[in-house]
Amino acid sequence: MTPATPEHVTLLVNPYARHGAGTRVAAEAARALHSAGVEVEMLVGEDADEAADLAGKAARGATDALAVVGGDGTIRLAVEASIGTGTPLAIIPAGSGNDVARNLDIPLGSPAKAAEILLTGRRRTVDLGRVTFPDGHTALFTTVAATGFDASVTERAIAMSWPRGQARYTLAAMRELVGLRTRHYHVRVDDERSEGDVVFAAIGNTTSYGGGMQITPDASMSDGALDVTVGHRPPRFARTTVARVFPKVFSGEHVSHPMVRTLRGREIELYCDPPAAVSIDGDLVGELPAVFEVVPDAIEIYAPAA
Repeated sequence: MTPATPEHVTLLVNPYARHGAGTRVAAEAARALHSAGVEVEMLVGEDADEAADLAGKAARGATDALAVVGGDGTIRLAVEASIGTGTPLAIIPAGSGNDVARNLDIPLGSPAKAAEILLTGRRRTVDLGRVTFPDGHTALFTTVAATGFDASVTERAIAMSWPRGQARYTLAAMRELVGLRTRHYHVRVDDERSEGDVVFAAIGNTTSYGGGMQITPDASMSDGALDVTVGHRPPRFARTTVARVFPKVFSGEHVSHPMVRTLRGREIELYCDPPAAVSIDGDLVGELPAVFEVVPDAIEIYAPAA
C-alpha cells in the first residue's frame, strides 16, 4: 500500500517544457524532496515514446508516486502510461499552460512549494475524459477537448515561439479570425440532441485550458460529468462578434453571450461538416466525428490539503 507521505518519488521530467526550463524545475523539486528525506529518482525520455515507456515502468514498479515535471501534455502522457497501476501522480508545474495545476490549486511559481504538496497534501481522486474516434482509437485527457475555431487557435499557438503565455493564444486567435470557418455540427449530450452552424465546441473536465482560458468555467474534475461549451455562428457580423466574444474566455464571461450555449453530460458525441480537428490537453489527436465520455474517479493526484 502506498504510504500517505511517499518515501520514494519518481520525477518524470520533460526537459523541453517552457523552453527548456523543465530540467531546472526538476532539480529544484528534487532538492526540496531530498531535504525532507524522500528518495528521488529522475527519468528523462529522449522523446514522447521513451518518456511514456519510462513512466509506465515506474508506475508499475515500487515507487510511491510519479511526479510530472512539465505541462498538461506531459501529464496526459503520464496518465496514459500509469492509469490502472494505482500509483498516484503529483504535479510540478513546468509547462506553458499548467491548467491541471491551476484547477488543483498547485503553486505555479515555486517548484519547491509544489513538491511540498507530496509531504503535506492529500491524494485527491479526479475524473478524466476519454475521446474515441470511429477507427477505435482512444485517448485520455485531463483538461479540455477543443474542436473548431479554438482547436485551430491551439494548433497555431503551439507552432508560435513568441509571445509567451496568454498573449500567444490571443494573437493566434486574431490570426485565425482572418480565415474563420463555420461548420454544421450535430451535437449529442447524453440523450439531448441539437444541430446548427457552429464556430467552436469544447468539452471540459477542467475549467480552463491554454494557460487559463476559462472555456468551460463551471467544470469540475470530481463531478462525474463533462461540461460542453458550444459557440454558434452569429446571424450577422460573425468575425466581428467572435473577435469580441472569444477574448472573454480568459474570464469565463463568454458563456453569457447569446451565441454561446453550455451543457453538461457523461457522454458527448460530435459530428460536423466539414470535419474539424480535435485537440486534447493542447495536443492534436484527430478529427471529428468522435465520442467524448467522462471516466469518473479515474486517478489520484496529490493536491493541497483542504
